[in-house]
Amino acid sequence: MSFKEWEAVVNIIAALAIGAWVIFEALTNPPVTVEAVAGRLLWAILFGVLFTIAAMIVMSILVSIARREEFKDEKADERDKLVALRAMRNGYIVASVAGIASLLTLAFSADPARAAYVLFGGLMLAGIIDAGSRLVYYRIG
Repeated sequence: MSFKEWEAVVNIIAALAIGAWVIFEALTNPPVTVEAVAGRLLWAILFGVLFTIAAMIVMSILVSIARREEFKDEKADERDKLVALRAMRNGYIVASVAGIASLLTLAFSADPARAAYVLFGGLMLAGIIDAGSRLVYYRIG
């Protein structure tokens, strides 16, 4: 697998791990205010970024050891740009639906915290769809 494929795998794992943590926390320790929900989701985003950085470093080290050579990102060519654009389009569609779902939740629900969870979950799903699409497009292209 190429560096870009491994990067997509790490992004999927990070989004799934952070999403699972948010769901677990929401079910076991539900926050009482919208501010608490927003704070929890901001922490989740920070942890997601830190987790992804650490996982990319570990992945690069492990793959370098397995290959017995430096594992680095190659320069993007036209195929890479096309894959990124197509994958981003797929993720954007999901993110747009998440935004609409969040607004609908606000319009038909008395709980704005639920709308924040809907938006966060949709954006995490959009990230998974983007990374998964990149992985698929690299494999079939």
